[in-house]
Amino acid sequence: MIDALISFVNENLGVLFVIAIFPGLAFILGFVIFAVWYQRKYLARLMIRMGPVHCGGRMGWLQLIADAMKLVAKELIFPRAANKTLFLFASVVLPVIPAAMIALIPFAPGLIIYDAAGVSLLVFFAISTLFPVVSVIRGWAANNKFTIIGAFRNIYLDIAGEIPVFLASVGVMIWAGTYDLNEIVLKQASMWFIVPQFLGFIVFFIGFLAMIEKVPFDIPTAETELIYGPNTEYSGAMFLNMMEADYINLLAWTLLMITLYFGGYNGPPIFADPVLNGVFWILLKLIIAITIIFTITISYARLRIDQAVKMGWNYLLPLSILNILLTLAMKFYLGGV
Repeated sequence: MIDALISFVNENLGVLFVIAIFPGLAFILGFVIFAVWYQRKYLARLMIRMGPVHCGGRMGWLQLIADAMKLVAKELIFPRAANKTLFLFASVVLPVIPAAMIALIPFAPGLIIYDAAGVSLLVFFAISTLFPVVSVIRGWAANNKFTIIGAFRNIYLDIAGEIPVFLASVGVMIWAGTYDLNEIVLKQASMWFIVPQFLGFIVFFIGFLAMIEKVPFDIPTAETELIYGPNTEYSGAMFLNMMEADYINLLAWTLLMITLYFGGYNGPPIFADPVLNGVFWILLKLIIAITIIFTITISYARLRIDQAVKMGWNYLLPLSILNILLTLAMKFYLGGV
């Protein structure tokens, strides 16, 4: 049996590496640690503060490890009237959903966890629709009126951003003539799609910030009367899972934005190995993108829920439809790509 296991590992070493190390589990968890540390230090610098400085010296690079250990060591508290099965289920499943979305993103030529055979963008969107559903489950399962209100505000905001984002992506599908993310990247070898799809990009960017609830759209977890929205009753390791889910969701949507509008792993050849070159460029674009997102979080005042929902339905949705019409016109007169 041991020989069979060793043989299986040797035969599938490349696949296991992609799943377990990069761009799989280790990379995703490493990004969460890096992103939280980077956000703390970067925002602290913008506010002329120090940020984490105690664990890991002046750079505070061990602070996230210390925070995680503290949360894991804390007691798991289940509200007396909660549906304990669903309460625990939501905390376990929520980080898995955006992680599954990341499995569809091409990081370099041939470097992808799961190839969805020509429909990877559609599968990405199909999986993403589960995230707000589980978010409602976590709020409802706690049996707390504040968590339920926060969960439904989460849904209002998600739908107001989700539909414009999907429609904005339709413009990319039309322009590229494919639903496959790898094909979309290949078609951007000479020109990034942000050029012909600039209006769609604006809609996509604002809409996905609303979907992942980053300032100024963090209403469901930031309003005083809702405490911490659907996350309020979670403690210890379950709360840690909620935080991980938020940052993995940020990673998934940011990678999709890079793939659709900024050429994905395309970039000038720096390394002889195309895989290494692709990984370098997509990670560089990722760091630049999250830096811009974190800058926005400190630059704008938080919107009210009615303002955010109105923006999605009254402005982003019409603009996303306009982008589709303009794309069809350009495709007809210019021949597309």
